[in-house]
Amino acid sequence: MNFKLSEEQEDRAKRIHKDSIVIDATALIHTVTSERWFNQARSGGVDALWVTTGGSAGIAGTVRAASNVLRFLEKHKDVAVQVRTTEDIIKAKKEGKISVLFATQNAACLDGDFAYLSVMERLGYRVMGLTYSESNMLGDGCGERTREVRGLSYFGVDVVHEMNRLGILVDLAHCGDATTMDAIKESKLPCLFTHANVRSISDTSRNKTDEQIQAMAETGGVMGITALPRMVNNDLRAATIDGVLDHIDYVVDLVGIDHVGFAGDYTDSIEKVKLGEMLPGHGPANSASTVKASPTTGAGWAYWRIKQPSMLGTIEERDTVPYAEDFEDLSKLPNLTRGLVARGYDDESIAKILGENWLRVLKKGGV
Repeated sequence: MNFKLSEEQEDRAKRIHKDSIVIDATALIHTVTSERWFNQARSGGVDALWVTTGGSAGIAGTVRAASNVLRFLEKHKDVAVQVRTTEDIIKAKKEGKISVLFATQNAACLDGDFAYLSVMERLGYRVMGLTYSESNMLGDGCGERTREVRGLSYFGVDVVHEMNRLGILVDLAHCGDATTMDAIKESKLPCLFTHANVRSISDTSRNKTDEQIQAMAETGGVMGITALPRMVNNDLRAATIDGVLDHIDYVVDLVGIDHVGFAGDYTDSIEKVKLGEMLPGHGPANSASTVKASPTTGAGWAYWRIKQPSMLGTIEERDTVPYAEDFEDLSKLPNLTRGLVARGYDDESIAKILGENWLRVLKKGGV
């Protein structure tokens, strides 16, 4: 870390982090199905996790994933609770519990029928990504070769309108450029980039352009800055927490303090490789030594790391290159608050970045 704090600043950072509602707007499902990862979140002072629960495996796989999370929450009801509203999140913090809000990163879970959105809303889903990095029936993901020209399909437009009606917020973090702008035009509610950084700093199609960031902000939305190494720095091996802070500074300067937050998107792949273990309920191991991505059938995250490694890195790099230095997992989240203090942000602004902005956008969506 390039920043050093005085004793007074350290005390201030600890107070802000403790008093703020701290939200990770993109937690993967292992965070709430593995006690070790869940405890990392607790030790980092996280109050609420937006958990990616299903999405790519159709409606049946999504319901199954939701069931796995609900079982974990039942077992740990003294420290964690599913939430459906902003008031639930505030109440859970007062009770010393971590809030878990259901989200997905891929509308492929709808199986071509947006009527399933009503089922997902009843299950507690409040955020849904339209596409993952590949294309689906709605539009193109950010990894596709046609991402700059192929926008929303008619089905995609219908899904956005139905999500608006139900109060499920539209997440465009993994969408291609044309799909991103189309969805922003179609949505009547704030649009989110739950976990995306600034393309002007790190030139990968997973990051967002200035035009997209400005359009998102005009909807009242928020983007979550992540520590995923290639999204922080063009040289993914040079990513640091200072680089993460640079992305936050850039968004604040471009569209204001109200439109930036935090999203971890921390994978468990490196720990799996180190420990040689499988977490229950995760399917085939996803380390470089075990995943075989078919160029004809695709294999989710692995497929576009083969087709377009410049976007996030290779499969091997996913399992060997850690997240930004000094920000490698959720237990390091207090370092983000320390960095914001070092860069001169006031208490109110830091609280907005840590979670208040996410709460505000949920409220605008009727949550």
